[in-house]
Amino acid sequence: MSTSDQQLIPNSFVFPEFWSYPPYFTLQPIPESQEKQKELWRGLILSYCRHYRIFQINVDDAAAQQTLPFANPAIKRHLNRDAKLVFLEDLAAHSRGQWLDGKTRSNFLVLWKTLNEWADSLYTWAVANGLKDSVVTVDEVQRGEAVVGTELEGMPRVVLEKALKVLETQGKAKLFSGSTPDEEGVKFF
Repeated sequence: MSTSDQQLIPNSFVFPEFWSYPPYFTLQPIPESQEKQKELWRGLILSYCRHYRIFQINVDDAAAQQTLPFANPAIKRHLNRDAKLVFLEDLAAHSRGQWLDGKTRSNFLVLWKTLNEWADSLYTWAVANGLKDSVVTVDEVQRGEAVVGTELEGMPRVVLEKALKVLETQGKAKLFSGSTPDEEGVKFF
């Protein structure tokens, strides 16, 4: 799709063409149509969240009912809660997110990078910062000076811990428990 086929909005995010069509804001009843709709929304949610570095979506937040990308003010349309749940469940089914609050289904963690991609980024960062064969706290990895200005800055702890576990499984890191979360550590290999 070319730039002329997409809608530009402030802050440089380019919405796909389908976002301007009202039917896409209503869950389609025909299974084949709904599958295509899920695919389109999956791509939009992931690219939008990546662009704005959004890690978490609160489905029940009243203000969020009318916010991008789930609403298009120009056509006066927004997704209802049930449609949002279907699209977020689709992300979860594709390992691109998970519910943070179990069955209440209000807070969704968006993985706009897969856990393996986060693990790769984390390991590349650790090597570039001379942390191989060093022990650092998980807190330092999450909020230390070395992450400022990198793609790791602002990463929620739950994503960081999952990415570190991927590295541990790959033999590239070892996690150490502490008596408090602030004392948890990691050694990169």
